[in-house]
Amino acid sequence: MIKIIICGAAGRMGREIISAAQESHDFNIIAGVEAPDNPNIGKTIAGITIIDDLISVVPESDCVIDFTNHQAALENLQKVKDFKKPFVTGTTGFSDSEMQTFVEFSKQFPIFLAPNMSVGVNHLYKLVEDSAKVLSDFDVEIVETHHRAKKDAPSGTARAIARVIKGVRPDVGFIYGREGLVGERKKDEVCVNSVRGGDVVGEHRVLFLGNGEFIELRHYATSRRCFAAGTLEAVRFIIKKTAGLYGMQDLLVV
Repeated sequence: MIKIIICGAAGRMGREIISAAQESHDFNIIAGVEAPDNPNIGKTIAGITIIDDLISVVPESDCVIDFTNHQAALENLQKVKDFKKPFVTGTTGFSDSEMQTFVEFSKQFPIFLAPNMSVGVNHLYKLVEDSAKVLSDFDVEIVETHHRAKKDAPSGTARAIARVIKGVRPDVGFIYGREGLVGERKKDEVCVNSVRGGDVVGEHRVLFLGNGEFIELRHYATSRRCFAAGTLEAVRFIIKKTAGLYGMQDLLVV
């Protein structure tokens, strides 16, 4: 059995991961962790006790999963560092300097970092890359839609899509939404649009717009189970790895 700790256990993704892990036959959840001021501290979720002291349980774990926020994730990463336990996070909203922390820490122990744990979304990245190459004269726009409670914009997945496009078209520049007399669309401009509302789990669309035609690549998550399943696959993958920074593309080529 793979012994895991889930940070952010009382959140939407945390609860989904608990459910998916309990349905699996190879995971043992030894604790759910939340911030000290979380009302679920001391309570149980699906039989899992929620605590606020990550360090007290890290030694007995095989892997720590984190779905919190960018500040809490970095704090959890720091706590795990001394034990060099594999660390899996799907948390988003990291700045460039915060991302560098992951790079540095990954020299000491294995870290799996992915803004989206869905297998489908990670295949979408490849489709976007191929389309950006082949449809070199087409304009590109990104539209992402999420539930009203999502705190960061654009989504980490939209940012990842933007990086894929930038890798193929290094001259592109990104803007975030349009308003007013913005003038004619610039040739190397890509607009990232964020929509928030309802209970939408997540939708990402990438439009390649040419003259007289356009192609739309779209991924829609119908439930969070796809992210939970991907997270557990990431755990199975990372516990066998040495120090390094890994992502879904590494998992999918195995």
